[in-house]
Amino acid sequence: MKKLYCILLLLIVAQLTQAQRVSLFARPYTPSFDIGSVQSFLEDINQRSPIIIEYATNTIDTGKVISLSGSPETIGMVLQQVLHNQKINLLERNNKLIIVPSPVPLSDDFFITWYSVYGIVKETVSGEPLADATIWNPGRQRGSYSNNHGYYTLQLPEGKNVLFLSYAGYETQRLELNLKGTIRMDVHLTPKSNIEEVTVTSSPKVPETDENKVAKEANSYDIILGESDALRSFYTDPGVKNIPEITYGMLVRGGSPDQNVFLLDGNTIFNPTHLLGALSIVNKTSLKSMYLYKKNFPARYGGGLSSVIDVMTKDGNMQKWQGEANAGLLAGSVTVEGPIKKDRSSLMVSFRHSWINPILRMMNSGIGINFYDLHVKYTQWVGKKDKIMVNGYAGNDQLQLHQNYTNNKQRWGNKAATINWNRVVSSRAFINSSFNFSNYDNLAGFRYNLYDSTGRRVQDRVYNTYSSIRQYNVRSAMELTVSNNYRINVGGKASFVHIRPFDSNVGASFIDRPGDFNAFPPLSFRETVLFFENEIRPTKKLYIRPGLHISFYNHNSFNYTSWQPRLYAVYKFDQHNQVDVSYNNMTQYLHLVTNPYIGINSDAWVPSTGDLQPETSDMINVGYSYRNGKKLIVHADVYYKQMRNVTNYAEGKNLFLNTADWGKNVQLGKGWCYGLETKAERVTDKWYLHLSYTLSWNWRRFAALNNGLKFPFKYDRRHELNVAATYKYNEHWSFSSFWMFATGDVYSLPNQVYPDFDDAQQISDPLAPKEYRLIYHSSVARMYRTLPYHRLDVSVSNYHSLSKNLQSRLTAGIYNIYGSPSQYVYDLEGTLGKRSLIVKTRYQFFQVTPYISYTVSF
Repeated sequence: MKKLYCILLLLIVAQLTQAQRVSLFARPYTPSFDIGSVQSFLEDINQRSPIIIEYATNTIDTGKVISLSGSPETIGMVLQQVLHNQKINLLERNNKLIIVPSPVPLSDDFFITWYSVYGIVKETVSGEPLADATIWNPGRQRGSYSNNHGYYTLQLPEGKNVLFLSYAGYETQRLELNLKGTIRMDVHLTPKSNIEEVTVTSSPKVPETDENKVAKEANSYDIILGESDALRSFYTDPGVKNIPEITYGMLVRGGSPDQNVFLLDGNTIFNPTHLLGALSIVNKTSLKSMYLYKKNFPARYGGGLSSVIDVMTKDGNMQKWQGEANAGLLAGSVTVEGPIKKDRSSLMVSFRHSWINPILRMMNSGIGINFYDLHVKYTQWVGKKDKIMVNGYAGNDQLQLHQNYTNNKQRWGNKAATINWNRVVSSRAFINSSFNFSNYDNLAGFRYNLYDSTGRRVQDRVYNTYSSIRQYNVRSAMELTVSNNYRINVGGKASFVHIRPFDSNVGASFIDRPGDFNAFPPLSFRETVLFFENEIRPTKKLYIRPGLHISFYNHNSFNYTSWQPRLYAVYKFDQHNQVDVSYNNMTQYLHLVTNPYIGINSDAWVPSTGDLQPETSDMINVGYSYRNGKKLIVHADVYYKQMRNVTNYAEGKNLFLNTADWGKNVQLGKGWCYGLETKAERVTDKWYLHLSYTLSWNWRRFAALNNGLKFPFKYDRRHELNVAATYKYNEHWSFSSFWMFATGDVYSLPNQVYPDFDDAQQISDPLAPKEYRLIYHSSVARMYRTLPYHRLDVSVSNYHSLSKNLQSRLTAGIYNIYGSPSQYVYDLEGTLGKRSLIVKTRYQFFQVTPYISYTVSF
């Protein structure tokens, strides 16, 4: 760390020295003549400018005749021509420049004064800030890009410059500047009239930040039953798996669902899905940008071992009112946005609600679905430097499964609010600060039936569980641009988390009121974070991003400090080929544990304690990319990740206990994940083709399981293949298909089931005889693997302009066209006479399901 601070201090001192020198050269000066000797020009500067130049006549060629060009107006611009190719160096002493001999001439840029061009890149039609817009100066081969809030800054030499500003789907803008000082320049880009549909781009506009980004346009593989879902775009990528039948069923590089961090406008959402992971809470109409980080984690992110999904929503149209309405098989949605005061304030409201239950009842599916999303965002500019954004989200799910032996009921929901403040401090500094509140509730129930040897039901109990987690945090981050080749990102966060982990109720019916549960003492913790990160470009081919994330954690008397170094480096061989290397150390304080008794879909968040140590990981990634413009993009990555203190239930234990030693019911172990990920994309005027393949291994080891030997984790899939294609027939019609194949998941079943005579489970239910409660015991782990899973979806879309300001899109398709089961679930039913009985069931939300949706933009 001392070395890091010393290097930073030296860089800052060097920049201050450079600034002082630049200030001397930037002073205005117009020479008395255009043609003369070197000596005459130097004497004229001494007589007619505020600085003095001292030199020895044998140091330079004073008789060389110089003819000035370009009408220079500063001392630096004149000296650049007068002392060109002279083998000298300059020393600065008390407002004097002393010329001394040197074996080599000064660099061409030595006398040039550099100024900053900065501002906000916005969309012309709506005034919406554009993230990752590219700002490029071809003359100097220098460039920059806008951040998530549209802010950019670029240093350019004084005088005439040409800038090109571009953004995918927008007309490139060419600007000519004659710089005489630092200027703010807000730029508006105009959308193209014929925007091609592209769902996923492999990276933002700057190759050095090579992570996945979702674009705004919808495509077939984003759509589930007529609902456009931005998160589903990531499921086509290698290393990202979707397990729809579990809460938040997104798995990244061998990690479990709780190891993904989902940020909505910087606010943590603990379960960002509907339909047990099948559909995300993000309405794509309100989406501005969405990134998935899985191989290189900037230092500003923390809290998860496997991935970070950073979602930014629209500020709202500041020019005119507009909107979009969608009606599909699954749900209906509407989004409206517009100015409260033109160019100053705006409002965006997005609402979605399901309405598929009548169809499910007609199909006798045994499934009941009900969910909604409400997102409201207000944006206010205060002057030209400050922007305030206030947004809130509320969503809720109710799901009931009643198929064969399964009778589950679950309700979960999120509430979140954020106050965000952006400030353009100067041409080189931008600050983003926020206060966030997030709350997640999860209520689950499972009906457990027990039969005697004659088949008569002798017990009918409902096991209800409730858990919740609430988080408050305040965060601030600053981007400081020292030069075009050196940027600093620094900031901090303080958070407080309050958890009700596992309240319970055992009775004759399902209950849905949190007050009816036996309350467990709440758990809480505090965390303080500091982060520092550099973006360095030593050469045009090399980009380095070292960073450090420091976290201070406190839960009761348990304190923990985590130092998490990060490093990402990219080397570009040429305009087509590049390699990247990354190392990430991550720490996670929240553990998500799931009840082991099969059929109960009940997750509980618990904090790290002295016994239940924080989860940590180290990951190394090596990647290669090939780009042939936009026509062909190929990626390949190999990675190795080691995880410590991952969680699992202790054998024969029950978490739903009102005891202080609950931590003993959860055991800690180790994990290893490694593999190969490849992806290729081909884009033409008519076709978009996508192919990805993942080869991976996923292991866990716990001392009390499988005799302490490692075993495949339950979501281990050796092979996974995704193929997607879109054909654009003309401006009105497009056809799409998506096919995936994955080898089966690993699962285990207990090899022993016996009555709970000694009340080891400690479930207080006076209506149920003790001998009817059973203990499940496994002497080995992960004994079985499900059958391979594959699915084909097809769709067709028609685009039509109803009027100048009214466009429509009609999409029809078939989900799961040949009826593959979505997941094999193996359940248990206990009988007293036969001691135990294993019942194999398989169910699916949607079999062969045709759908149609209609979207109107106005």
